[in-house]
Amino acid sequence: MSERLSQLLAELPAAAPDPVRSERIRMRCRAHLVRQASRASAARLTAPRDRTVQAWQPLVAVLGIAYLAEAIVQALQVYGVH
Repeated sequence: MSERLSQLLAELPAAAPDPVRSERIRMRCRAHLVRQASRASAARLTAPRDRTVQAWQPLVAVLGIAYLAEAIVQALQVYGVH
């Protein structure tokens, strides 16, 4: 760098954030986090996913048992035991 440019850069004031703007950004971030937390807790209270899982689990179990029973019947027919 040239001597002149170095001198101009040295004369620049140190960068400092604007306190009013910083506080406004902090308040917006906190408000956003509070909204997210309340949505997450409301979603946990309703928990539609849990009801869906509870509905599917017995159905899957019944279908699995039916499949296994049919596989056993088919195997017994193949080996001539009925």
